[in-house]
Amino acid sequence: MGKLSGSQHGDAANALFAFYGEKADELEEAGQYFMAAVALAFGIEAALLAYLLVEFGEENGGELQIPDDINLSNLISAANDIDVLSVPIDTLSHTHDDGNKPKFLAKDVIDRIRKFRNLIHPAVALRQGYDPCAFTKENLSEYWEIYASVTHSLLYNI
Repeated sequence: MGKLSGSQHGDAANALFAFYGEKADELEEAGQYFMAAVALAFGIEAALLAYLLVEFGEENGGELQIPDDINLSNLISAANDIDVLSVPIDTLSHTHDDGNKPKFLAKDVIDRIRKFRNLIHPAVALRQGYDPCAFTKENLSEYWEIYASVTHSLLYNI
């Protein structure tokens, strides 16, 4: 097992975050709503990892060394431990310049993304009776709102 650090992996984690957001846009345009939501879920995971890697440098207690096998549950726990997902939603969005406010308090909805993301495993989907064909554009819109709420919270804390 290796370790991830901001100095070695921060830029790559940011690039992954950007990649997944761009893929979600492309997939949505192609009508692939379920796969767009999967990309958003991976984007949230990359955003959490990038935040932890980049935000903790010399000025914040020293660079973190994060195991390279960390999972989304662990990232969510770490973000909650440092309270970066509790940014009030009565402030203007830090992700859009459209004058809107985030719809959700990130800490209240991020676990929904984790549970959804786990549905990419066929056994989990079958066990839960989940049919990805039933995923709609409206479902994706809600995931975009969650994505925006999480990224708002992380950007607010930078």
